[in-house]
Amino acid sequence: MLILDQYLSRLDAHSINQLDLAFAKFLQSLAPSESHLDLLGFVVSAHLGQGHVCLDFSQPHEWLTQQELLEIKQLANKSKIVSKLAIGLDAPIDDVTIIEPLVLQGERLYLQRYWLYESQLASRIQSRLQSRSWDLKSQEHFIATLFPKSYDEIDWQAVAACMAAKQGFCVISGGPGTGKTTTVIRLLSLLIQLYQTQLNSRPIIKLVAPTGKAAMRLTESIASAKQGLNVDANIMQWIPEQASTLHRLLKSNGRGEFQYHKYNPLHLDIIIVDEASMVDLSLMSKLFDALPEHAQLILLGDKDQLASVEAGSVLADICDSDNEHGYSDAMVKDLSALIKHDLTAFTESQGSQIRDHICHLRKSYRFDANSGIGFLAQAANRGNVSQWNQVVSSNYSDLQLMDLSEEQFANFIQQGVVEYGRYLESVLPNLKNGMSDEDALRAHHQFSKFQILCALREGRLGVEGLNQQIEQGLQQKAWIPKDQTWYAGRPVMIMQNDYGLNLYNGDIGLILPRLGEDGVVRLKAAFVGADQHIRWLQPARLPQHETVYAMTVHKSQGSEFEHCALVLPDHQTQVLTKELIYTGITRAKKRLTCIGRSSVIHQALQRKVQRASGLGQRLWRQTDLEPLQADEGSQFSLF
Repeated sequence: MLILDQYLSRLDAHSINQLDLAFAKFLQSLAPSESHLDLLGFVVSAHLGQGHVCLDFSQPHEWLTQQELLEIKQLANKSKIVSKLAIGLDAPIDDVTIIEPLVLQGERLYLQRYWLYESQLASRIQSRLQSRSWDLKSQEHFIATLFPKSYDEIDWQAVAACMAAKQGFCVISGGPGTGKTTTVIRLLSLLIQLYQTQLNSRPIIKLVAPTGKAAMRLTESIASAKQGLNVDANIMQWIPEQASTLHRLLKSNGRGEFQYHKYNPLHLDIIIVDEASMVDLSLMSKLFDALPEHAQLILLGDKDQLASVEAGSVLADICDSDNEHGYSDAMVKDLSALIKHDLTAFTESQGSQIRDHICHLRKSYRFDANSGIGFLAQAANRGNVSQWNQVVSSNYSDLQLMDLSEEQFANFIQQGVVEYGRYLESVLPNLKNGMSDEDALRAHHQFSKFQILCALREGRLGVEGLNQQIEQGLQQKAWIPKDQTWYAGRPVMIMQNDYGLNLYNGDIGLILPRLGEDGVVRLKAAFVGADQHIRWLQPARLPQHETVYAMTVHKSQGSEFEHCALVLPDHQTQVLTKELIYTGITRAKKRLTCIGRSSVIHQALQRKVQRASGLGQRLWRQTDLEPLQADEGSQFSLF
């Protein structure tokens, strides 16, 4: 039997987390007579840190042989501190109590808490797979006004809006420029119309996103989309423009707990969650837990983007992103009648109920036939190397693709210095008199025009190395001073939630000169809220943060930039996948620079993110599940 020290010797020392080691020792202490529990605890905890919800014994493991996986599974099967459950569960999940720290269900081994998150989320989603009692047929004229009929192609925005209006739960997924916000603004118009005409009431609507940056973008998008909306003023006024973060909606108490939950549900009728691919399993489970029974929930996002930083790939699991699905006969019939277009080709007569609650927007309105960014994103999403090479060999005006060499990398750094110099030009003239809120908003807008994105955190081609090199280049051009931690124009990213300051992981602030009440100009950190108002904070009060001329692709999710510069590593690494490349490319709105080695990129395009989870099986393949059966030694209780 493999022992923990042998397993640790296979790992890079930098990748060994002390929290995982502490959990390993804790687990062994619970049953000292059972040998090798420390190995079991470390492997499960380390998997969670890598984004996996569980350890899946049916999947290959990077550092364990099949024989060793089998031995670890046998160890879990025999342990008194592991609850053994069959694949299915025929009792309501809220009536199940697990007292052991680990749960083995089928081929998956979970930490108790994450088994509960996954099981509860699946149960709550399934309970919402019900159609609403709206009479949509009576609104055919209103729907036609929102979505003028196109005879040559299906209007997938109309399909998504009608489907979402019919359901208590719906996912609208689409890539960049497919019109998710446009769809939502029209969907909300339809729902408000239904409430007014059929219930004689007005719905309480909430708009949320996982991060402050994503909430700000949603606020901007909704406000912009309302300008082109052709509906009566009495509908327009009830469409909210202000979005908030999920943490603010649920009202965190600062200890990782929320004020709103199953016993104190949110007061709302409709909730829109944008950038849902960024929401991890824990947070999504807590959101569902806090929803009132009657509420309609619509998740927006791109199922093909990177999964959340924390454990889980919730949106991809809900959408069963590896497979194509159609709709039931009844749904196809209803939707065809509402949008006046035949959808019979998209019928899937047999399948899971959830297929009628998901719509993929299929047409991009941002990238036209001459857009290299669009074609490159498509190649990355498909993992198509030949299509990638074809785009690279073509001359697209919105693409700059650079081979990674010393000369090209030096040119790239200089290009970054020039781009950030344009931003600093909006800051430096204000050193003497300070900046107003309007000045700070303009500075944020200028800064967001260009962003360097990296696959890695460490190394010369990672966030740390690139931030250092850009700063050195700016110092050489005298844009920023040398040997100063705090300087005018320094961009910082928050790395740790601070609920007291209402700052969250991923929020970006700018260090700017501000005139105080005493007439003295001092450096303050300026953050833009979702309401487009500036908040000024003392730099010394900021929670953990770092300079952010460069950020990871993971951190860039929920943001878009006019010009993105994507830096890929010079060697193969586990984090470099087609999803990461696709996500990095699609942060660019108008221009993309990409620097990397062709051989590394080609291999990455053929590597897909694989996160161990049972959520997809629970939602899509319920017929394969077995009734609850407990091993004799199991200590779970149903009551």
